[in-house]
Amino acid sequence: MQGISSDDLVVRLRRLLPEVEPYFEKAAERAGLSAARVTHWEQVNTHPGTLLSEVLAHPLFQPLMESPEIDAKQREFLERCFEFIEALEEDPTGGLVTTAYFTFVEPFLESGEVLDRALRFAWPKTRAEILSTARGWNVPVDPSWEGPAGEAER
Repeated sequence: MQGISSDDLVVRLRRLLPEVEPYFEKAAERAGLSAARVTHWEQVNTHPGTLLSEVLAHPLFQPLMESPEIDAKQREFLERCFEFIEALEEDPTGGLVTTAYFTFVEPFLESGEVLDRALRFAWPKTRAEILSTARGWNVPVDPSWEGPAGEAER
């Protein structure tokens, strides 16, 4: 996965996760634009994390991460979400790494179930960030989380 930079965030988000479109359209309308005219997050928000929270994290990603069960279609969506998060972690400028942390990684620590699911889907950089954060917050790390990513979910 090639890293995502601030300049290509909107295009890559919408291409990899087209499920965000209804929420993206609302954000664009609020800024007085059509969604088709938006090419950069600054056109609709003051911070990339705010945009990602509004169009992906809060309406789609977090509810699914907290869901007791997920079906095959939801699993495939989560796989693409974690691919996207990994690309944020690989931002060549480093600017979106903090955005990935506060928008996605930190909320994983709100429950053991969400943390477990996140570690089952996470790609290498994201997985390392999650485990580092858990340890930093003194969250007990299950030994099964130490193995290769994706064994249970992918």
